[in-house]
Amino acid sequence: MALIVLFVVVILGDQLLKHHILANFAVGEATPFIPHVLQLTHFQNTGMAFGFLQNHQWVPLVLTPALLLALGVLLFRRVIAHPLQRLAIVGIMAGGFSNWVDRLLHGFVVDMFEPIFINFAVFNIADTFIVLGGFTWAISFFIEEQRKSKALQPPQSTESADD
Repeated sequence: MALIVLFVVVILGDQLLKHHILANFAVGEATPFIPHVLQLTHFQNTGMAFGFLQNHQWVPLVLTPALLLALGVLLFRRVIAHPLQRLAIVGIMAGGFSNWVDRLLHGFVVDMFEPIFINFAVFNIADTFIVLGGFTWAISFFIEEQRKSKALQPPQSTESADD
């Protein structure tokens, strides 16, 4: 149930903020959010991550539902069983779904968080959950695999062969 709540909360939070940006900011308009760190800027992303595949909206419109379905099946069938990995996958799915809704409704993804202390891409809440979910899943997967491999190793004998 908590995973469903997370999924819904991420999508609602992301979509509400995007609606606020669309209703109150002209494209390119910016206002300080965290002084000297982050500003809210209305940006319309017609590509994918970091502007990849600009003006090819059909690619994510087709691929995203397929990936969401595949991840959903993995969760439902408990192929992904580790709780932290499941949490990470739900974050990725929620972010992907919310950005997919943007592409479907607007023909672009609404981005708004613009770092001003470094030259970096403008992003949104959904992007944050996709990236954090990906990192969390990868780290959790690596740790779990290390744990499994250690569990399969025979115990080290503390006695020497000369005894």
